[in-house]
Amino acid sequence: MEPLTPEHYGLPPKRDSYSAEEKALIVAKAAEVGVHPIAEAYGFAWQTIVSWKRYYEPIIIQSPSGQEITPKEIKEKVGLVEKIYVRADEGKAYWVKGEETGEVELW
Repeated sequence: MEPLTPEHYGLPPKRDSYSAEEKALIVAKAAEVGVHPIAEAYGFAWQTIVSWKRYYEPIIIQSPSGQEITPKEIKEKVGLVEKIYVRADEGKAYWVKGEETGEVELW
């Protein structure tokens, strides 16, 4: 097996800045092999990759019929609330804000 270095295993080359897609690739590989080996390969502080996880970790919610949505898209549909309950089987997100409750269609 080749050593874990930039430009191997689908990782982007080492550079001064990275696109959102490249950050997502780096975060995905870090989830697979660990944050510290990826940080070492790129010369990052491991905290950099951990901070990217918040924005670039690819979480996809899929319905039984194959439709997809991300947590970010759900938050955009629901707005500012205290809690969101996703029911992919129903295609809905239920929300709570204080005494108010509601629902939105996901797809």
